[in-house]
Amino acid sequence: MKKLLLFFGFIAILCNVWAVDPRTQINDAQNYYSKGNYDKAIETYQSILNAGYVSVEVYYNLGNAYFKAHNIKSAILNYEKAKLLDPSDDDIEYNLQLARSYTVDKIESMNEVFFITWIKALRNTMSANKWGLLSIITFIITLGAFLFYLLSKRMSLRKLGFILGVVCFVFSVISFSMGYQLHKALTSKDTAIIFTATVTVKSTPAESGNNLFVLHEGSKVEILNEMRDLSKVDWCEIRIADGNKGWIKKADLETI
Repeated sequence: MKKLLLFFGFIAILCNVWAVDPRTQINDAQNYYSKGNYDKAIETYQSILNAGYVSVEVYYNLGNAYFKAHNIKSAILNYEKAKLLDPSDDDIEYNLQLARSYTVDKIESMNEVFFITWIKALRNTMSANKWGLLSIITFIITLGAFLFYLLSKRMSLRKLGFILGVVCFVFSVISFSMGYQLHKALTSKDTAIIFTATVTVKSTPAESGNNLFVLHEGSKVEILNEMRDLSKVDWCEIRIADGNKGWIKKADLETI
């Protein structure tokens, strides 16, 4: 009897999986979008994400649907999520900057040391998965080159194998580092978008704290710390792009 129940349970799971085909739902959402039914498109894309299917395409299209529905903060949030998955996509970056142009806060970023900017630009040329694949490929070549170095009898070929192995090993380490940084950014949940129309940033995690500055919906912040006050209200210490810091309620933001 138990085996029979397990069998039918397994069949039910398979039927549920087959019934919820992400590609079919994506096509449905795209049809809603093309017909101007943005609310239905948003609902469909959101149901795809709720079912556990995550992709650049879904986040990007969901951002577009929110933008067309004039929900700028949600558009920015989903563009940012799409950018985390594929930072090299120019369309995502363009639409993200377009959505940001509709926000109230125009925050100037702090000047970075030039080589840090170069490293970030290089890191963002590929996704974390592509960097990981490149790291694996170059590491395999490294092993092959060193094996060639050990087995070859000619000195010139041994030198070639050694140099190739060293170069590929360096590329493998760099690729792994780039992929790890992107993966960490994807999973750390340390950035967020302000979702409340107007937020007053406090000097301390309490209503009695001094008012430091005001942020508006759609602004991106970095989460530095979290704390719960005596009244059991959750607060986040945040930093904005120009370096200013302060505390806001956790309920006022949505993590990327």
